[in-house]
Amino acid sequence: MSDLAIRKIEAIPVVIPMLRPIKWARGEITTIDNVIVVITLTDGTQGIADAPPRPTIYGETQRSLVTIINDHFAPALAGVNAFDLIRVWSVFDAIAWNPTAKAALDMALYDAQAKALGISCAQLLGGTVRPLTVNWRLRLGSEREMLAEAEAMASEYGFRALKVKCGVDRRKDIAILTALRRLLGPDVEIAIDCNQGYSAQDLLEAAPHFEELGIALVEEPIPARDSAGKRYVAGRMRVPISGDDSCMTPDDVLDQLKLGAIRAVVIKCARTGYTQSRQILALARGYYTPVHNGTQADMQIGSAAAAHFACTYIAVHAHEFSSFLDAKDHVVDRNLVIRNGQLIVPEGPGIGLKLDAKKLRKYRLDN
Repeated sequence: MSDLAIRKIEAIPVVIPMLRPIKWARGEITTIDNVIVVITLTDGTQGIADAPPRPTIYGETQRSLVTIINDHFAPALAGVNAFDLIRVWSVFDAIAWNPTAKAALDMALYDAQAKALGISCAQLLGGTVRPLTVNWRLRLGSEREMLAEAEAMASEYGFRALKVKCGVDRRKDIAILTALRRLLGPDVEIAIDCNQGYSAQDLLEAAPHFEELGIALVEEPIPARDSAGKRYVAGRMRVPISGDDSCMTPDDVLDQLKLGAIRAVVIKCARTGYTQSRQILALARGYYTPVHNGTQADMQIGSAAAAHFACTYIAVHAHEFSSFLDAKDHVVDRNLVIRNGQLIVPEGPGIGLKLDAKKLRKYRLDN
């Protein structure tokens, strides 16, 4: 294994239709315009990952991801030892930002490493494959629509945890959350994601209602860079504030933890890969702060990859590995399964998935 090197890197743009759009306070996704990253090693082993472009969040587009990977990172990484992550990240660090491009390359390389060793990514990272409790993300809509969706998804997949998109209208949010709690009872975990839609004053006024309703987490409720406001509010409410948009890098997480602005951390492997996600996990542990895995509306590949990482620690809150249910199709060799509110994590090797060549030809844009 010591002479196993990177032979080829490909960034393949795809467009896959969705069953329904994903909406949040600051944007919307209507098709899956992702980039599939494939790393081939000198022995023919292939690692895969999925890079989701989110221009409103990271400034990356599908075209920019393809360009930075194929024209810059691929030539610089050709011939590098497949296990030399220090060398790999020195290449990444020489180019600013591009977080999902770097994360996808990082995870594809780990996937290739694990497949070459004949083990799962969870094992490579120090864990074991096991089912994971996951939530269902309720999209923004009318109260009737959101209640119907919550009931249908709980019935079909057994979800016992929900993540509710909020942040547009505080009073409407409280009304919907109240109706959801009445419908679902006290034992269902309800977390909310405001996508920075509230002001600090909005959050202060809403906090007593959230506490009464037993809300588990309030994710990124106010502008991410208003750390003083977040710290002020965090000290005056019992519901934990969870860091997402303010926690994009390990440095960001450390800053937020030191400020006391958050009491939970969302790890999104789609933007920090495995390497930086491990750093964030270590920081959170150092501050006795719970962690769970979030999503950038990850599909099958991204969900499986992140789930293998989540198998390396114990989470207090449900993970967010259910977005793939919004896709009409996929480009891998099998479907992921959610049963009784748990994701059945593919066993491996690697992330447990391989590309389906026929489907990839159907959905890729660079044929």
